Amino acid sequence: MKKLFLGILLLLVAAAFYTMLTATDRASEVPVITWRTDTNPQREEQIMLFREWLVRNGHIQKDKDGKPVLYTQEEADALNAHYGVKPGEPHSVKAGDKKPNGNVVAETASNQSTLIQAVSGMAGDIVDTAEVLGYQQMGVGVPLTEDANKNGYGLDTTYPGMAGLLVGMDGEQYAYPCNGSSATVWINMDTLNRFGVKEIPEDWTPEDFERIGKEYVMRANEGLQRQEYFFTQSLDSGAGVSLLTNIVRSKGYDLYNETLTRCVADNDIFKKYIKLFYKWTYEDRLVPNAADVASMSTESGYGGADFSNFISGKYAMVVTGRYCLIRFREVQDEKNKALVKEGKEPNFRINFATRLPPQYEFKNFIFGTRAAMFYRGSKQPELAKLFMQFLASKEYNRYIVERGDGLPPNPSLVMEELKAIPKTRPNEGNVNLQEVEWAMTIGIPGNFSPFVKSGSPNWLQSSINQYFNNRMTLDEAVKNIETRYNMEIETSKKANPRMMEAWKKDWAIQQKIDEYKKAGRKIPAEWIKNPFYLKYYREKGMLRESTPGEKK
Repeated sequence: MKKLFLGILLLLVAAAFYTMLTATDRASEVPVITWRTDTNPQREEQIMLFREWLVRNGHIQKDKDGKPVLYTQEEADALNAHYGVKPGEPHSVKAGDKKPNGNVVAETASNQSTLIQAVSGMAGDIVDTAEVLGYQQMGVGVPLTEDANKNGYGLDTTYPGMAGLLVGMDGEQYAYPCNGSSATVWINMDTLNRFGVKEIPEDWTPEDFERIGKEYVMRANEGLQRQEYFFTQSLDSGAGVSLLTNIVRSKGYDLYNETLTRCVADNDIFKKYIKLFYKWTYEDRLVPNAADVASMSTESGYGGADFSNFISGKYAMVVTGRYCLIRFREVQDEKNKALVKEGKEPNFRINFATRLPPQYEFKNFIFGTRAAMFYRGSKQPELAKLFMQFLASKEYNRYIVERGDGLPPNPSLVMEELKAIPKTRPNEGNVNLQEVEWAMTIGIPGNFSPFVKSGSPNWLQSSINQYFNNRMTLDEAVKNIETRYNMEIETSKKANPRMMEAWKKDWAIQQKIDEYKKAGRKIPAEWIKNPFYLKYYREKGMLRESTPGEKK
């Protein structure tokens, strides 16, 4: 028996060694970069796409005579097996195909572990993050502005409002989006129609939300012993923070001031709408409270309970982004396969619509990004830069559109593909194109300040939660939001001399902005660091734009 186990062990070791040698290009043959990213299975397919892009753009292996190095049959079979594709399928290779002069290895990591490894010099070559400012402040990023502008992945190729999420405090570009995230109201039209509720208006206010929501929960729960159906997910959540931000911004307010140097949430506007959220939760019962959520029986899966409740019809809508299609399409495919096995027509589909979150005069759309950042410790900087170019390519952006993985980073390349989706997926209507158009025209990043360190608690959400659970009064909750974020700013600037210097400079500008506002004077646009106020003041005619050659 021992000999049998020993024989099996040796066989497994030999197989692993063979796979290491043949499945992917050996590190000794080509440059290899490490991509620190999330656990999404689509990453492996994106790596295959990058290898194809390298070959298509002439980045191939060559022998000592300068001739292309080609795959042998054995190598092609091993590589296809490694990536789980069959010969002839998309992304497969065959004997005689040219080999790319580079490869990517994906490693999954949390943001916290990546931060630790970045400081210790072990973060790989490309790091996925939503915290570009935090990495830049630690000195682990590389300025990319010159190379990005030269090679087609500059800030002008992505969404106008996204620049603030890709640059450091020095104004240099340090990253490029892998995709964009967003906060949109996704509506299950089948659920609304089931209970006889009319379509949601294209342009709606919080008052419309309340009126339609009351009608919906009354109709949906009629005759039930306990409430089972809600208008949308809970509001003491990330979705609630996004919705609150949309509303207060539409009234001309934000979490931070114009220079992002102080939190300014302790005001009547924040109080009014946090109080309204409480009313919607505990009085009108439009949305579930914590006890409701805990009592719901939901399936596990990508997107968690909110997606499951939306699919089952327990929620009429959810605040989420286009990436939800990964899960929603998966569910539809699974149910249609089951119908085929039963000998039935595979006709199950969810009919979607999207709307901007309910808001007032100033229309705004919140988005973020999973950005690829070039790590300063990279041993293969040229290949890492090629990967950044790949993210801005037609091939990669088409893939993001086709797979539903958020907003494409370079949207101008794939507008026709977005317009064509309803032809093959009529149940999605124009939801795909609509999100991209909102991001391009009224997109603004969510709440952030360069002076609040990466990984800090979400004091806005936690304070709402404490108010909802009677651990704080409304006044205490709003004061806590402002106090906590300003404490974070104080801690950060005291711990970092460079940040202290930058804060003092911006704080001095803030004093000038306050003086100009009080006097009714137009504010120089270059003074504004908060992307929301830059767009809001520009639309309100409150800015003085710089002209070329003007002395500032």
